[in-house]
Amino acid sequence: MSKEQRNLRAGDSSETTDAAKPRRDIANEAAAHALRLLEKVRHASEARLAKTDTDGDGQQNAAPHAVVIGGGIAGLVAARELRQTGHEVTVLEATGNFGGSVRSTEVAGLRIDAGAESFAVRGGVVASYLDELDLGEQIAATSGQPAWLIQGEDQEILAHPMPATAMLGIPGNVRTDEVRAIIGRPATVRAAADLITPMSKKWATEKLSIAEVVRARMGQAVLDQLVAPVVNGVYSTDPAKISIDAAAPGLRQAMQETGSLARAVSKLQASAPAGSRVAGINGGMHTMVQALVAQLEEAGVALVRNCAATALSHDPQAAAPYAVRTLGQELHADRVVLAVPAQPALELLNPLFAAEQQLDSDGDANAIALAILVIDKPELDDAPRGSGVLVSKQAPLAAKALTHSTAKWPWLADESGPGTHVIRLSFGRIGEHENLVESGDDSALIDQAIKDASKILGVQLHRDDVLGSTVSRFSDMVPLQGEAATARRTALQHNLSDFEGLDVVGAWIAGTGLARVIAQARSAVAISAR
Repeated sequence: MSKEQRNLRAGDSSETTDAAKPRRDIANEAAAHALRLLEKVRHASEARLAKTDTDGDGQQNAAPHAVVIGGGIAGLVAARELRQTGHEVTVLEATGNFGGSVRSTEVAGLRIDAGAESFAVRGGVVASYLDELDLGEQIAATSGQPAWLIQGEDQEILAHPMPATAMLGIPGNVRTDEVRAIIGRPATVRAAADLITPMSKKWATEKLSIAEVVRARMGQAVLDQLVAPVVNGVYSTDPAKISIDAAAPGLRQAMQETGSLARAVSKLQASAPAGSRVAGINGGMHTMVQALVAQLEEAGVALVRNCAATALSHDPQAAAPYAVRTLGQELHADRVVLAVPAQPALELLNPLFAAEQQLDSDGDANAIALAILVIDKPELDDAPRGSGVLVSKQAPLAAKALTHSTAKWPWLADESGPGTHVIRLSFGRIGEHENLVESGDDSALIDQAIKDASKILGVQLHRDDVLGSTVSRFSDMVPLQGEAATARRTALQHNLSDFEGLDVVGAWIAGTGLARVIAQARSAVAISAR
């Protein structure tokens, strides 16, 4: 699609606005709509509680009522499971949209993922679930374009293709020109020592981070120049904070079997082509949210937007033991599923626990921003940096990663047309404060994204090349599960054992990634089904 066509489309859209019409109070209308839905839910709940067995055995004839607090992927998945097992279900979502980190936005006439854009194919969890949603035939492979790495100091930028055999940046073959170009010859010699260094037996069981394993087996240069950029770009955190088992399931066992980190990576990679470890959906990952919402609505689930839960109470002697407070209303429920981030979840849960059982949320800074640019630049048709780029922390760039979405996803390239490109740049790291991200200044972030994209792609971009842009922000990102998160999860599960019908789901419990989130949400609801 040409720039003229894109501008015409944007112009046509803006011309439909009637400036003479009075401005609608969207916020009040949304609140009023939420209250009307809640009234219906509350009346239905009260009617259900009043309908008891006339034989006097105290058993309820009506279906049990479940309230799901949070309408992200975990909450929607839990709601679907509960509805399928005969519950009447109400979902309370604090914002105006469902899906959480799986979200979309419209930029320059294109509907684009503004959050998660792919899923890990390992284990088949997500693909199997998409089949259940009748989306299996829409699963999309990547273009197979490789990823690149950006290094640099001061103002010098160096771009290198990522080693084809790498996993999390860990090379499966250290003796390649690709690896040597990135870390240098002396560091390559050090990395090759992994192939002949005996594997300590204690590594079979002790707690290990990615950083510990890579530094010990291959050296600091591999960690700093290959692994850290990947982990920072993909997981927004430091490799020292991530367990090797959480990041790379099976790698520890493969190391014991092969006697080498490099050989273990090669074994797990099993000659998979570039991009084959992830997949997406034609039309974008957000179509999964649309499918879930449509199925829930058809099944009669009450989906209430703009409705944050403010309190949760428990009375084990009551006919419906849980009461959820929201918008001045009180909903009674037999089951409650918390599907919100750690801080709001613990604000609701801690009042139920004894003082010595109360839990703290992770205090690490986690403001992350995604700058999305739609660019008219035919020079990018050749994908000069493949499907995207990971950036070394030492490089003179604010962005930690760039995804060339139209080079990665054939369906999006077809939709956008020749010469038009979708670029996504990520900013911010968990545990670090970055003024550019935390200031909330979208214009400054877009300016920085254009500058960084120019350097990363090696193609000069200007404001007038940008057909449209937006910023998507995340304040509830979580790292892969480390020791502290595991301890908190164990303590929470112990606390919840005293509360029949109360479950907690979501990434802060399950870990990062759709596969973990979906599997944990389904398991949590199924395990505690009464």
